[in-house]
This record gives sequence, C-alpha cells and structure tokens, in this order.
Amino acid sequence: MEIDKRWIALAVFILLVAFAVGVKYADFKNDRQAEEMALLQSSEQTDEARSNELESKIIQVYVTGAVKNPGVYRLQEGDRMHQAVEMAEALPEADLKHLEMARPLVDGETIPVYAQGEIPELPVPTNAGGSYSSGASNQNSAMVNINTASAQEMADKLDGIGPALGQRIVDYRTSNGPFKDIEEIKNVSGIGDKRFEAIKDKISVR
Repeated sequence: MEIDKRWIALAVFILLVAFAVGVKYADFKNDRQAEEMALLQSSEQTDEARSNELESKIIQVYVTGAVKNPGVYRLQEGDRMHQAVEMAEALPEADLKHLEMARPLVDGETIPVYAQGEIPELPVPTNAGGSYSSGASNQNSAMVNINTASAQEMADKLDGIGPALGQRIVDYRTSNGPFKDIEEIKNVSGIGDKRFEAIKDKISVR
C-alpha cells in the first residue's frame, strides 16, 4: 500500500510539472504571436508611410508638339526636363535645342516640343525709315503682358503655363484688377516661387 501512495504522488507531481510546462509554453507562444503581429503591423505602417511619401512627391507635366506620345506624364519631384521628353519620345524632326534639358520640372507645366523650323521667331520691328528699333524695344516685344495676354497666348509663350493656368491668371486680373507688378502673379493659385522663377524674365505688366 505504501508503494501505491508513492506512485500516486509521483504521478501527481508529473502531472503538475506537465501542466506548468504547458502553461509556460502557451504563454511563450502567445507572446511570440503578439510580437510577430506587432512587427507585421509596424512593417505595414512603414510601407504605407513610404507609399504616401512617394505619392506626395509625384508631379505631372504635359508634353506636346513633335513627340510620338503627347500627353500628361507622372514623374518624381526633382526629375529633369529630358526625362519627360524621353518618356514622350521626341520625333526625328524635333528641335530640342530650345529646351532646357537639365532644368528641374515644375508640377503642372506644359512642355512644347517644336519641330525644326517651327520655333516661332519674333518679328524685328522697324521705324518709319526702315531702320531697326532699339534693343529695348525688341526685348519688350518678346515679353508677355500678363494684363492683356489671353489664356492661350500665355500657354503658348510661357514655359510651365498651360491653358487652365492661363485662364486662372485671366480670372484673377478680372476679379482683382490689373497686376501692379509681376510678383503679384504669385497670388494666382498654381504659381509658386519655382514657376515664377521660370517665367519672371518673360512677363511684364505694361
């Protein structure tokens, strides 16, 4: 009978040890699953943050003219003009010398690619005697007067200004009166410092 009690005690001890080990293993397994879930969530959040960051740096430009595939292209902020032209595939007759290929792109700008011989040349004004006018007059003739130019004229002559943005410029001066100086154009939605720097030497208010 004494032997039976010892065996019973041993069996109970073994069961208690097994139960304790089982509890510990269950706790370990739960902790491991919790850690894996936390890592997975952290990874997903990091991927989402990276995706949002990349999306926020996307810009769109419109390439038109002597290209195989004219249209709107999505690029990264900081990309250069030559990348947009390469995406649109310039035609053999395209004259690329007039483009600033190394210039950083501006979101929303229009890139006109002219064919050879198609780049508009400004007429050289002459006075009544047939002589050439002064250099200052030539320079003024090349400027776009943002107080009188149409939306399409601005889109055709100013880099980075499309028809929609040109119309916003017209709408602004209609609502607020003529521009007093060229920097006032930055009050128009869509024209920030970068775009202003690209056009400031080509615009005037008189």
